[in-house]
Amino acid sequence: MGRNETLKAQYFSWLYSLVSDRRPSYRLLCMEMHKKPFRWYIRNDDNRCDDGIHLREVFVEEFDLDEDHLEVQYFMKGECTILEVLVALAQRIDEQLFNLEDHKNRTSKWFKEMISNLGLDKFTDDYDRQECYSPVTEAEINETLEKLVSRQYDFYGRGGLFPLKRRPPQDQTEVEIWYQLMLYLDENYGL
Repeated sequence: MGRNETLKAQYFSWLYSLVSDRRPSYRLLCMEMHKKPFRWYIRNDDNRCDDGIHLREVFVEEFDLDEDHLEVQYFMKGECTILEVLVALAQRIDEQLFNLEDHKNRTSKWFKEMISNLGLDKFTDDYDRQECYSPVTEAEINETLEKLVSRQYDFYGRGGLFPLKRRPPQDQTEVEIWYQLMLYLDENYGL
């Protein structure tokens, strides 16, 4: 971490490193997701925010930052972002599917799968280099993210993180994210 980077910039770079495997790169998309707070309405979805905020604690500990420093205290109190929730969820999925015989870190795979489920996977950094990243693109990304946090996806979860093919037992807009994940893993990975 460079001395001239702000704490927030350092944290973003660290967060992004947890889910990046070089190609394709989603750094600009992740920046957009990190600007938007995660809101929750369904009971127990606050746990997803707790997981996201916990990443800050890991960051502070990993880089041995002074927790009494005002900048660090302020940083720890900010709202949980969509990016933090998705990174923490990707880590949780990887832990859930941990295979003792062959454990490879697949956090980036799960992160990209959620990005794809949201329909945001086309917004790579290469997309930006083609000069297609514009205010219209940002509006499309923000609209998708708003649909996610306000649960404007359909009964099957299409438009959310964990869309289902088979009819779920309950409208996915009314199910906490963790149980949406469990149904999704069962349907797609037989778990």
